[in-house]
Amino acid sequence: MKQLGLTTRVLLVCAAFAAVHLLLHLATGTFLAVLAPTSPPLYALGAGVHGVLPFVARRYTGAVGSATVTAGIAGLLIAATSPSGVIILVPFLLTGTVIDLVVWKVDHENRGPRTVQARYLLAAVILGAALFGVSLAVFSPEHLTAPIVLGTLLGRIVGEVVAAVLSGMIARALQRAGVGTRSRRPSSSRR
Repeated sequence: MKQLGLTTRVLLVCAAFAAVHLLLHLATGTFLAVLAPTSPPLYALGAGVHGVLPFVARRYTGAVGSATVTAGIAGLLIAATSPSGVIILVPFLLTGTVIDLVVWKVDHENRGPRTVQARYLLAAVILGAALFGVSLAVFSPEHLTAPIVLGTLLGRIVGEVVAAVLSGMIARALQRAGVGTRSRRPSSSRR
């Protein structure tokens, strides 16, 4: 996809994806909040849901920065409904930034679809590892055992890989459905 700037249209698309992200958070937040202290590896896997919309925004718009903008707006919306407050922006902005930085290279190389897909999967793996590092800082001492720590790392990576794969399916479905495309009249019919 051609690189676009953060135009008004792209920013509005990012805001729409962020609003959907808020709804997704509200639908899954209680379940994830129960999993966090009881099963960190399962929480890590489920938390991948928060990567879906930033990945979709980046794939759908093709604009560098769109994942970060989407994640940032979603983080602000979610901070208003979360007991964590604005600290929740840290993993959200990390998510968008990693996606944009890793996928940015694809925009400048103009490679085929396999290279693009590989770049998104690489972003997911790096993102999973980075988010694991953030979550490790809030682990309770009883969860600092090798099986739980390794399971959580694996859960984070798998969760983000699933998010990256789902994002490709969602972005393609939106494009096939013509969502967000402008219909243009032939120039001969304009007066």
